[in-house]
Amino acid sequence: MPTSIDATSVATVLKRGGVATLDALAARLGGPAREELLWAVEDARSRGWVLADGGEECGPDGLCGASAPTVYALTPAGRAAA
Repeated sequence: MPTSIDATSVATVLKRGGVATLDALAARLGGPAREELLWAVEDARSRGWVLADGGEECGPDGLCGASAPTVYALTPAGRAAA
């Protein structure tokens, strides 16, 4: 069973593995519940640790319809936090 994740977990896996989509983050974190992952990513974004390249048509879950999925990247602040 996956362990609980948080903003620090998200920053840590991005630091180790580089940029990632939401599905890639989920795989790197051991398959947490989607809602838990979304909360952790949003917390990391609100702290300024993570940037997302998703366009206006992308939803909060990283799904973008006909566009490419949202990609998350670590900021310098996130690198320091990880």
